[in-house]
Amino acid sequence: MQIGDLASHGLTTMFPVRMTEYALEFMHVSTGLPWWAAIGAVVIGYRLLILPINAWSQKHMMNAMQGQPEMNRITAQIKAANVRRDYMSAAKHSQELIAIRKKLNISVVKPMVGTFLQIPFMMVMFAAVRDLATIPAAHMSTGGALWFTNLMAADPYMILPVISALGTMGTFELQSKLNSSVEQSREMKILFRCIAVLGAAVTSGLSSSVLLFWVYNTAFTVLQILVFSAKPFRRVMGIPDVKKVKFARPPPTVLDKLNVKKLVGMKSKNDATPFVLPRKSGNPKN
Repeated sequence: MQIGDLASHGLTTMFPVRMTEYALEFMHVSTGLPWWAAIGAVVIGYRLLILPINAWSQKHMMNAMQGQPEMNRITAQIKAANVRRDYMSAAKHSQELIAIRKKLNISVVKPMVGTFLQIPFMMVMFAAVRDLATIPAAHMSTGGALWFTNLMAADPYMILPVISALGTMGTFELQSKLNSSVEQSREMKILFRCIAVLGAAVTSGLSSSVLLFWVYNTAFTVLQILVFSAKPFRRVMGIPDVKKVKFARPPPTVLDKLNVKKLVGMKSKNDATPFVLPRKSGNPKN
């Protein structure tokens, strides 16, 4: 197999996907790596390339997390003031919110730059690996290892879908535990775990090459979270430590949110002052 052979077998895809397919082909042919290792090399190579940008985004994300509890408190005060139509108080609290953002150098866009670079790569890599798995000339049927020797077929033992789901769940769990200022509620943890289990069932029919790509990607993400959360790394990069804030009470239900009296501090009917008829002046008639 030579570089450019796959182009003659119907790889007429979009430009970003085609470039990714060429990168996979170049890695496989030029280095002699089997397909399972070539996929991992491309994934890890790209993730290492954007690692400094992710570290920079992580720093700004931690700045935002550091001020999140205080900003949530002020935001609640602004909403309550607007409900009361106390626009002077709302404007005052809005200025406090702006001051906190300036003090901690909080940005809305900067924490998301790393994510913006990862999501398009994941999409085009998924499409590229999926397309390569449909071309017999790529010889992916013998490019696997261990129990998944045929990368064009689904994993017969369901091991790769389970590992992929565990990696996705581990990403959510670690991100919430190590890089969040607010402790995740029990309901959200259960929801994410159910999504991971459902994901294993849904992706079980995908080719082993696609699942292998996802395993590489999630494994790198888990390792990145652990490195970014290490104190020596935080000291070098100037990333602040964020204290975890637990829920003092369960999150408000829909009925609680609709109870406007709690927000505006109005008195309930039991606390209302009873109405008393005024007495007439002068002596009463006998």
